[in-house]
Amino acid sequence: MKKFNFKYQVAAGVILIVGGTLVLLSDYIKEKRDVVFSEMNLALSEVNHEVIDNTETVEDTQKEIEEVKENNNDYTYEEYLGIIDIPKIDLYKGFYNKNSNLNNVKFNLYVLPESNYPDTDKGNLIIAGHSGNYNNSYFANLYKLVIGDDITIHYNNKDYVYEITNIYNEEKTGKVRIFRNKNKTTLTLITCTKDDDYHQTIYIAELIS
Repeated sequence: MKKFNFKYQVAAGVILIVGGTLVLLSDYIKEKRDVVFSEMNLALSEVNHEVIDNTETVEDTQKEIEEVKENNNDYTYEEYLGIIDIPKIDLYKGFYNKNSNLNNVKFNLYVLPESNYPDTDKGNLIIAGHSGNYNNSYFANLYKLVIGDDITIHYNNKDYVYEITNIYNEEKTGKVRIFRNKNKTTLTLITCTKDDDYHQTIYIAELIS
């Protein structure tokens, strides 16, 4: 009887190990796939917002996206709603509509539900993103920004230029206090504080042109 129990225990252990490995591989593959989709979406967004003389470039980009879509039937393609552009830290990254299922911080930048879009007078566009050393750490270099630096949001075929007016840290409590001038059209960026597991850094920028 003990011999049979041991066999069952070994079999159960093997099943658990194999199952756990498959789950980890599934998450890894999904992460890599979404990174590819993110890059492809950015490429198409650039095509739609820039004048490109080389028609072949447009066709090649579209063909590549179609191939990705055909090989991943569970993926719903959406163009980026806008792009955040900060040349100082080489950040040029798209973001989705706040109601999109692709609007999530795990794989993309996250536009908070309380946000207003750039064309809303005295509104506040709030974008959160990961920092660190991972593929989705789009805000990894925000710590290099200082008051007075510019941030451009490309939205609805217009460029909205903001200037950073305040940078401060908040303790991670699940809530973030946003200190801004409500008479100004504002952009707020939120990410984890560099080399600090207990705080997040908030960047307040006001529209200047």
